[in-house]
Amino acid sequence: MDKRKGTTTVVLVLKNGVVFAADKQASAGMAVASKTTHKIFQIDDHMAVTVAGSLGDAQNLVSLLKAEINLANMEKDYLTVKAVASLTSRILHQQRFYPYIAWLVLGGHDERGPSAFSIDPLGGVTEDSFIATGSGMQTVYGLLEDQFNQELSLDQGTDLALRAIRSSRERDLATGGGIALSIITPDGYKEFSEQEVKNKLEEL
Repeated sequence: MDKRKGTTTVVLVLKNGVVFAADKQASAGMAVASKTTHKIFQIDDHMAVTVAGSLGDAQNLVSLLKAEINLANMEKDYLTVKAVASLTSRILHQQRFYPYIAWLVLGGHDERGPSAFSIDPLGGVTEDSFIATGSGMQTVYGLLEDQFNQELSLDQGTDLALRAIRSSRERDLATGGGIALSIITPDGYKEFSEQEVKNKLEEL
């Protein structure tokens, strides 16, 4: 059984795009199972998800979503971010008696503009402009409530997301390792390298 859990993820919806950030630590009970775990997954040219909960469940669900999106694209039925959120909700709700132990945040950019949806393990969907999940979310929400503004630039948004994850690493035992950072704009998906993230952290 996959018991690797523990995380903090942040998704911010800005006027010019969506910012995704997450720590890289996976915990197994009181032990650190990994410090290089991927928790941000690109699922389409203009969509990505962050995951919290059981890593095995989350990876399986992400693979299923990628397959469904690819099938829709082959039929020229391109799905919006909201449509993928609804699809994910239905998958999770159908499994409610044997649920995926995974909390996803889906974000992306389509004809509606940038958007993000929090999707809980039973399929509940909430759209919001800033979302945090995982064991460190309470620490993060205090910072975001005080400093988030949708008029922030992408540079300001990535800085805020990095500060949020960094503060969670300092206060939450299950959050740690490195920090992953990605953005989605009308031009598509971009993942920052470890060196780029390190440089940004040093400038904060």
